[in-house]
Amino acid sequence: MGFDQSQRVEIERDFDLLLAEVDRLLDERKEEPRDDFLSSLVVDAEERFELSFDDLRWQVVSLIIGGSDTTRLALCSTLALLLSHPEQWQAFCKDPEGLKKQVVQEGLRFEPPIASFARVTLEDIELDGVVLPAGLPVSLCLLSAMRDERVYADPFTFDIFRDDHPRWHPAFGTGAHRCLGEALARAELEECLAAIARLAPNTRLAQAPAVRGLNGIRRINQMRVAFN
Repeated sequence: MGFDQSQRVEIERDFDLLLAEVDRLLDERKEEPRDDFLSSLVVDAEERFELSFDDLRWQVVSLIIGGSDTTRLALCSTLALLLSHPEQWQAFCKDPEGLKKQVVQEGLRFEPPIASFARVTLEDIELDGVVLPAGLPVSLCLLSAMRDERVYADPFTFDIFRDDHPRWHPAFGTGAHRCLGEALARAELEECLAAIARLAPNTRLAQAPAVRGLNGIRRINQMRVAFN
């Protein structure tokens, strides 16, 4: 799904506002440090890591964006999947604390908030008879990996009771570039979904969301729920 011109203008305007706010906060912490994360980051960036202001700005912007769109999408899509499978939703409502980790694992597998991530080959790699030369940008598709029948039994079925998840969930990447916010994202998703199951077990799906995007962070439209 692409963006029309009005949406693009709005996105660019909002992003400029975000950059301006980050710049303001960093300037403020540099002039008057506090006992908080941003102040420590500003000091360390200059004294220990010799990062430029531009590098620092993009680090903070990445933290803000990385911790909002992906978690919000995962929360909505996982809740929608649960409500679309009444038996699994009812089971979760009976034992939210016991099942919350499994629910998040399967939600992230079945409808991951990240469709793909980019890497650069460090050496020639042969893949299915084709050689990917060193220095080539490649996009690795998580959507395909999450449906790999060699890893998951019946991969096209949403099942919170499956026991074949890999130890390291692919949704958070791998290696040195694995998501720094994984623990926080899991905690937010698990606690929020468990709270809904515990406090609002009669929740029903009024309008299912559409998750779109085959590259990078995916997008989600409106989702509506009703409470009885």
